[in-house]
Amino acid sequence: MKEKNTFKIGEYTFTSFHEYRDGKEDLKKISIIQEKLDIQDPEVAVRIYRDIRDGRLSFKTDIGNDFARHISDIVAEKSKGLIADREVVEEADKRTGYTRWIGIGLTCAAAALFVYFGGQQYLNWQRTKQAEELRAQKAAAISEGSLSAADEDAAASIVTGGGTKFTQPERDPFAMSTVTDPNAATILPEYETLYERNHDLVGWLTIPDTEIDYPVVQTTDNEYYLKRNFDGASDSNGTLFADYRCGILNASTNTIIYGHNMNSGQMFGSLSDYYEDPAYYSAHRTVNFNTIYEKRTYEIVAVCLSDVKYQDSDDYRYYNFINATNETEWDAFVENVRSTTMYPEDLDLSPGDEVLTLSTCDHYKDNGRLFLVAKRIT
Repeated sequence: MKEKNTFKIGEYTFTSFHEYRDGKEDLKKISIIQEKLDIQDPEVAVRIYRDIRDGRLSFKTDIGNDFARHISDIVAEKSKGLIADREVVEEADKRTGYTRWIGIGLTCAAAALFVYFGGQQYLNWQRTKQAEELRAQKAAAISEGSLSAADEDAAASIVTGGGTKFTQPERDPFAMSTVTDPNAATILPEYETLYERNHDLVGWLTIPDTEIDYPVVQTTDNEYYLKRNFDGASDSNGTLFADYRCGILNASTNTIIYGHNMNSGQMFGSLSDYYEDPAYYSAHRTVNFNTIYEKRTYEIVAVCLSDVKYQDSDDYRYYNFINATNETEWDAFVENVRSTTMYPEDLDLSPGDEVLTLSTCDHYKDNGRLFLVAKRIT
């Protein structure tokens, strides 16, 4: 398997995401044991050894297996001169009550986790409520009847009063001429109220039949919405935002939208499903990114794993590709996508394509990044 498809935890390398996830679980078990117990204590080591031997404590990967061997080595070292392991265990049973303390420790840990996750559930409920409110506000604007269905479809493709429609460049795909005067652009009726609520609104991103259905904002600072919700209040979920360098009305070659990879599945938390499950990828390749001026549809052509590069590195940075002014810049971008995508057979990009990139963090490696590349089709 290619190196780009490997997953690392320290010195351990896994060839599938499922093995990587099992490794994380093993590491979590070991961390709890080491936090609560002194494994160098021979009596504790014997107790853990016995639990592993009898199947009460098990591991799924080499991370756990190496820990089990380490415990076995401690028992062997501390038990020199004793006749048999059974005698070691029996002696430990007589001299220690660590089983009870382990139970107490795990109970306390469970209680703490219950409180923590309870708080997280409440915060997730609040965030879900706000997302539903924003969606309802958009839906209400549509249902007010300011446009007929036919008029709405017509307006969806209009970005100026003259009725300019989306077309791929015919002659020079790298021409950087301005197409639309911002003063002539008209905001779609469904976004007028939301725009009044927050002037940073630039569009709405939806992937049908997924959790992704959120407003997209843009400001001059790519860090502003990392920990702020749509209304600017503190929120670790943040808000989906477009890179400040990207053109929205006059689309840049590549429009990059960032979002957090939340464990709750909110924001871009479900994007990892695209490389974990090929069937999910096949069923969810359509992306709707409607700007506040027009409706746009994209098709996902690549699901890529990368990372944040060191400042002194000459490696390609996908997150710095905004506009291709010549064929060399375009080819460098496409080659990077080809070398990092999980589905190279589906890559279909040509000079002049308008590209949408959805970018989020991913813990398959340190400073890992997951990004989806889609090309505009309508």
